[in-house]
Amino acid sequence: MTHPKTIILVLAGALIMSLTASAQPKAAHGSDRPAPPDPKNMEQLESAKIAFFTTRMELTPEEAAKFWPVYNEYHKALCDARRTTRDNFKAIKELSSKSSWSEVEMKRLLIKYTEDCVRDDELERLYLDEFLKILPVDKVARMYIAEEDFRAKMIKMWKKPESGHDPEHNRKP
Repeated sequence: MTHPKTIILVLAGALIMSLTASAQPKAAHGSDRPAPPDPKNMEQLESAKIAFFTTRMELTPEEAAKFWPVYNEYHKALCDARRTTRDNFKAIKELSSKSSWSEVEMKRLLIKYTEDCVRDDELERLYLDEFLKILPVDKVARMYIAEEDFRAKMIKMWKKPESGHDPEHNRKP
């Protein structure tokens, strides 16, 4: 008999692979900017992520019921904080690219940027404590590993082999 975790992992893998062609946003006509992601694909991606994490972390149904609301809150807070940090970094780049800029304004942007970076770190620490309240330490560690593994899998899946950036594709036999 096939183990239920094996079935979940196979289904998650199949779902991830089915997103290969459709999840990568296409550029709008005449634009270098990608089109907004399709909500249906985002739902499929989120389902694949849940299955991947649940399997990798070996969450029981009781643990999953406690974990996912906290994780979703953490992920949203972190995405919001990082978006703010990226926006501030873009403002620094824009100001520095101008032929003349105010030293006072640049200093203000730099201080804001570093404060945002500290806020990101504070969020990470806050949620680490929350995760440790609801899961054993080994499962929290597996969560961080699953995040990196899932991110790497998505990057590898969405790389275009013909772009010349895929080291696996460029290897000589």
